Amino acid sequence: MAWYNEESPETLNFVVVGNDYAGHSLLQASLAAHPDMACHGDLFNPAEKVRREEHEAYFGNSGKVPDWYQPHTISIEQYLNNKIFDNTLFDERAVGVRLNYSLFVKGDIWDYVDQKCRGGDFCLLHVTRNPVACFVEYMASSDNDDIVFMGKDRKFGSMMLDPRKLTNFVREHLANELKVNRLCNDRAIIPYSELILDNRKTLNKVFKFLEVPFSPACVPNTKRFSMQDTRNRIGNLRQLESELPGDVLDYLQTPNLF
Repeated sequence: MAWYNEESPETLNFVVVGNDYAGHSLLQASLAAHPDMACHGDLFNPAEKVRREEHEAYFGNSGKVPDWYQPHTISIEQYLNNKIFDNTLFDERAVGVRLNYSLFVKGDIWDYVDQKCRGGDFCLLHVTRNPVACFVEYMASSDNDDIVFMGKDRKFGSMMLDPRKLTNFVREHLANELKVNRLCNDRAIIPYSELILDNRKTLNKVFKFLEVPFSPACVPNTKRFSMQDTRNRIGNLRQLESELPGDVLDYLQTPNLF
C-alpha cells in the first residue's frame, strides 16, 4: 500500500474498527502512542464530556464555540472530513479514528467509508474477536440488573446468560463483521488472540501495513488482560450447549475461547 513517497508525502487516513470488547480500543491506544501518528479514540462517545475531553486532548481548548462532535449540529461524516481526516497538528504521517460496529449502524456511515476507501489513501484496521467472548465481556461490564452472577465479584464471577440474547448478539456481530470486510479491499484483519498473545509481532505487522516505522512506545502492557477460557465465566454452559442454534454453538465450542 504505497500511500506516500519521500518527495511528496501524503497523510494516510484510517479507521480502527471492531465490536465493543473486541480489542479495537487496545489497538487504537497503541497506535496513538506512536510519535508519527495520530489515532483518536472516544470522539463519538455517547457522553458529551468524554467527547469533548478526547477532542481537546489533541486540538486544544475549544473556547466559547464548541467544535467537538455535536450529534445535533453536525453529521459524523462532516466531523470526520472537516476536523479529523487530513488534519494533523504535528505533521503526522497517518491519522486515524476508532469506530465501533454500533456507530456504523446507528450513524449509517457504510457508504461514507466505502467512498473513502474508493478515493484512496484510506484503509481499515479491523480487529476481530469471537462474538461469544465479546458478549460475555459486554454482560460483565453492563449495568443490567437482570444479569444473575454466581458469586459477589461481577468482574470475574460466572454469570447466567440468556440464550436468546446471546444468539441475537452473535448474529448481529457476524453480520456487521462481514459488512465491514466487504467495505474496503485495503484492510488489515487483526485477530484479538494475536493482539494479546503476540502483541509486539502483531503491531509490527500493522505498522508494515501502514508503512510507518515500528515504535517501542506503542507496545502496551497486556498482562492485565485475562487469558482464561471465557467458558469459565458462564454459569449455565450446559443449558446453552443444549439450546443454542448450531451457528451460534460453533462459536461457543471453539478452542481457546477468550
